[in-house]
Amino acid sequence: MTAESTLSAEALAADRLQRARAALQGVEVRMGAPSQGWQAPTFPCAENLEAVIPAGLRRGQVVSVTGSTSLMLALVAEASRDGAWTAMIGMPHVGVVAASRRGIELSRLALVPYPGVHAAAAAGACLEGMEVVLLGEGLALSFADRRRLMTRVRERGAVLVVAGPWEGAHTSLTVESHRWLGLGAGDGRLRERQLTVAVGGRAHGNARRVTLTLDEDSGARWVRPGVRQTLGVHQTLGVNQTLGVNQTLDEGVA
Repeated sequence: MTAESTLSAEALAADRLQRARAALQGVEVRMGAPSQGWQAPTFPCAENLEAVIPAGLRRGQVVSVTGSTSLMLALVAEASRDGAWTAMIGMPHVGVVAASRRGIELSRLALVPYPGVHAAAAAGACLEGMEVVLLGEGLALSFADRRRLMTRVRERGAVLVVAGPWEGAHTSLTVESHRWLGLGAGDGRLRERQLTVAVGGRAHGNARRVTLTLDEDSGARWVRPGVRQTLGVHQTLGVNQTLGVNQTLDEGVA
């Protein structure tokens, strides 16, 4: 890669970050920042997740999830439906179709799929204006970056849900095994996904294992090889961002 192309990529990333900050400022003007007197100490979770998050998602805390993007989305779906603004950073494999199927309200969703070297700045900016922030795995975050983000989460009363291990997480969920339910003889609909999850973290003491079932994903249907359908989606988000997505119906989120 040449020096010129490197500078061009950095300039593009910086421009995206600037536009994301401008969008978040618009959100704050319309709604007010979450720190301006938030009252509810927790965000709700679906009933089928009570085994892993019995009291819901507590504001000011970090939850790490290893082994399942679907579980990450399921954890925040009720909060999103309940009115929480949500951001997904560094998760380019999760499109708006998959997010919607898992219950995320698209009109209150911001996407930063490729933050690059600006991951810490993007996460910090989103925590200023969003109540729930999801971080993908493998982002360019130093130990100091992570500590600063945890401080920001506490100050703003937000919830940070991260993919992969996170030192100091209040709740750590690790998917150890899973299996799909619902297939018949040769075809059928994947109606449920059963997960075995190890639950640990600062808020839970000794680790424990639980089994939970994720509800039906209406788009996750197994079909015989060679049969594919394509869905085109053009979705305008509530933070003045427009996304174009081309997603196949038989693709799922792990």
